[in-house]
Amino acid sequence: VLIVSINGSATSGSVRFFIGTLFLTLSARSLSLSMSSNPIGGFQNKIKQPLGCLGLGLGEGALGMPLQRKAISLSAFIGIVGALIIQRKHKNRDRGAPRTSPRGEHGLATSRRKSGAGSQRDEESLMGLAHGIAVLHASDADEIERRLRAKLVPGSAVEILAMYSSLLDAVVTDPAHMTTPISDHLVHRGHGVFDTCTLRHNRLHCTDEHIDRLLRSAAAARIHHGFTRASILRAILAAAKASGASSACVRYWIGAGPGDFHWLPDRCVEATLYVVVYNEKPSARKLEPSFDAGLEEITVTPKVPFKPPLLAGLKSNNYLINCLSGMESYAASKRGCYGIQVDEKGRVGEGAVCSALFVFEQEASSNGASNGTSPDEEVRHLVVATPRFDGTILAGTTAAAALALLNEASMLGASAFDQYLRPGETRVVVVDARQRDVYAAEAKEKAREMIFVAGDYKVHGIVRWDGTAIGQGSVGPVARYLNHALEARMHQGNGVAV
Repeated sequence: VLIVSINGSATSGSVRFFIGTLFLTLSARSLSLSMSSNPIGGFQNKIKQPLGCLGLGLGEGALGMPLQRKAISLSAFIGIVGALIIQRKHKNRDRGAPRTSPRGEHGLATSRRKSGAGSQRDEESLMGLAHGIAVLHASDADEIERRLRAKLVPGSAVEILAMYSSLLDAVVTDPAHMTTPISDHLVHRGHGVFDTCTLRHNRLHCTDEHIDRLLRSAAAARIHHGFTRASILRAILAAAKASGASSACVRYWIGAGPGDFHWLPDRCVEATLYVVVYNEKPSARKLEPSFDAGLEEITVTPKVPFKPPLLAGLKSNNYLINCLSGMESYAASKRGCYGIQVDEKGRVGEGAVCSALFVFEQEASSNGASNGTSPDEEVRHLVVATPRFDGTILAGTTAAAALALLNEASMLGASAFDQYLRPGETRVVVVDARQRDVYAAEAKEKAREMIFVAGDYKVHGIVRWDGTAIGQGSVGPVARYLNHALEARMHQGNGVAV
């Protein structure tokens, strides 16, 4: 606009020529810099830069002195020469830039940044690393949703049916909208606790013991919140109802809340409660062997330590130790996925996310008649032991339920286990089930069965431990009984109706 106004005025030809040439040089330089900002420009940029500058030279020259052919030619010549000089300058500057480095393919140097030309090269390399990454704003909500749905839905091994968030005080059923603020201390500091329960046949089971444990965990984690048993159950019921499922898994968290990235929770806006209801997809790859096949587990190495008592006694959101334990086991044979922790005294702890039960034969046989059997019958009298909840392991609700069921079965005698016998197996009766210290050496030598229990109803028989066969090296009748009895609890009329 400035040049046009000058052309329309009485300004002398030399002044108009000077202004046109000045704009030519500035435009050529600007174009060249913009083209060279991408360090991966290649052949295409080498063509674009001189041609672009030539076009500017002709245009500016023609605009600057539209009626003087000599001036047009001179201006175009200056444009060409200027473009070539600028192009040569950038070519020489980039000649020494690294093409690859141990840290990536974009030429980002691994050494400390140098001053001068080296620093400028590093800055341009860093600019290139961000090339192609979209910046999405609030106005791009549809694109954000599309990208999230494309990643989360097809690739997930579970179908998340519903999520409650206390920040919304509402239930969301679209997985792309099931979000947690990145500033929630539950996420970036692990300052949160969780628990579970089970939805079976439109009834929520074991809610009392799980919610009580959640509240104890939150108190131990010093999370200040206003959630009560009633408000937590209200959120669980709302999510379960909105899921539309008659049977599913339910998981819920209490976090210190969003607000900042500090380690202290004092500036958190409010504590948060999240509830999800989900089911594993039938097509999902199975990570555990079938029940009948049993697990082959290992003792995890000292590289995976026991949790300190505080973290061991509550269900913290930080499950790194649990994950590493399971990963060691899974890497060993793909026939285990929990691992077994043993302390320095040789006492058994727990698996990654499960409690361990051991079945031993009673040392001195008691009177068979008291257990519904004849003294002349061949019946194995068994005792079941699980490690004590002494603060070094989690107080497993499923383990507690298993002990109660086994003690009830002992009142029925051997008949309680008869239907779970395989051909050729001797009749058994559990005469006692309790907590006590269990030592790894004792278990490997004497245990007739080893069982993992978790998640209200899940049961796994351990057939081998560190390569040593447990009992007969197969899933035994006590594991089969528990597998049926724990699941049968879910079919009874107890629980909270959804």
